[in-house]
Amino acid sequence: MSALQDRAARLAFPIWAPQAGDWTHLYTGFVDDGTPYTEVSVYRAGDGGGHVRIHYRRYTGDELAAFWARLLHEITE
Repeated sequence: MSALQDRAARLAFPIWAPQAGDWTHLYTGFVDDGTPYTEVSVYRAGDGGGHVRIHYRRYTGDELAAFWARLLHEITE
C-alpha cells in the first residue's frame, strides 16, 4: 500500500522531493450525497516530533477520474 501512496504523491506533487521521514497518505471517500473524492497528502517529520503536512490535494469529479487513470497507468507500466 505504501508504494501506491508514494506513487500517488509523486503524481499529485511533481515538485515534491522525498526526504527521510516523509510519510504519504492516500484516502478515498464519499461526501454525504455519495460523490467520491480522493485526498493525497505528504507529511514531514516535525522538529518537535510528530508530522507536519507539507502537501495536500483533493480530487473530485472529472479530475478524480483523470487522476486515477494516470495513477493506474503508471502502476501498470
